[in-house]
Amino acid sequence: MKNNERGSMHQVLMFVLFAITAFAIVGIFRSVSGHAISSSTEIKSGLTGDCLDVYHDTKLAGSKVDAYGCNNTASQAWNVNNITIKHDNLCLSVINNGQSSGDNVDLEKCNNSPGEIWLTNENGLYNPNSQLCMTVPGNHLGVQLNMTSCKDTNKANEQWSSPMLTINCSGINTQGDRIACFAEKEWETWASPTSNHNGLLTTYTDGAPYEEWCADFVSYVYKEAGYPFAEGETNGWDESNANNVVNQGFTTYYPGSYIPKPGDVGYFDYDGGHVEIVISGGKQPTFIYGNSGTTDPATGNGEMAANTMTSDGSIGNIVYYMNPN
Repeated sequence: MKNNERGSMHQVLMFVLFAITAFAIVGIFRSVSGHAISSSTEIKSGLTGDCLDVYHDTKLAGSKVDAYGCNNTASQAWNVNNITIKHDNLCLSVINNGQSSGDNVDLEKCNNSPGEIWLTNENGLYNPNSQLCMTVPGNHLGVQLNMTSCKDTNKANEQWSSPMLTINCSGINTQGDRIACFAEKEWETWASPTSNHNGLLTTYTDGAPYEEWCADFVSYVYKEAGYPFAEGETNGWDESNANNVVNQGFTTYYPGSYIPKPGDVGYFDYDGGHVEIVISGGKQPTFIYGNSGTTDPATGNGEMAANTMTSDGSIGNIVYYMNPN
């Protein structure tokens, strides 16, 4: 081998060795810093340039959650499962499940508690148990988030956005979970700033929007989830009478001896009967339902509602849960 060829080969080997070493060093550096994340895991605040953030990226129950400048680090990495928002193995939660405006938001052990349930509300994040929305207090970075009225979701400090917050029912094949997911999807549609409530109500009631529509909503969600009522009044699903829902293929269970599951239907003895879909089970379940007890300004009829109330002594009480066969 000629000397110039030997020199060239040496240069090539040195370059390869340098490249491998540089790659290894970069790999080690990234594994040590290890904090770069995909921007798709961020939840952005309406305050420009800020993201939902875990203060100092602490990974302990009770860790403070705040808003901070988006920085593509692990402290801003979230995983959304339709109604729960997780950071590592902990859940975004309202302290003490949320009782009043001003209650703080932190991370807690995931246990399906009412404080860990989140639904989109126009541009905000709504906790059905407290019936409040998450906000950045005083627009201040680094300050623990808390809960406030959902009347101001047009304000930047109450707005939260991420592609992950869109309800996705694809791939959910378990019957109860699928039914619950489609109820959540209808809530998301109803709560959208651009929703047409008249059009939605006409869809749920099969063309009869001015009626007490709780049973219509339940039967519509079951149909959309792929489980239409066999004895529905119209088209195998339309069911306008709450008292008839139990005849559509359910097993009934009384509250004292049964823990409700997602997809179950709660029957209440409100005037004329009332039904609601369980979206999160447990001893204090969360429901979504057509609420004829309020007036929607767009329709003159009721609104869709979501909360954890299982009884109201002045109106009625839950009588039984219906589990789909």
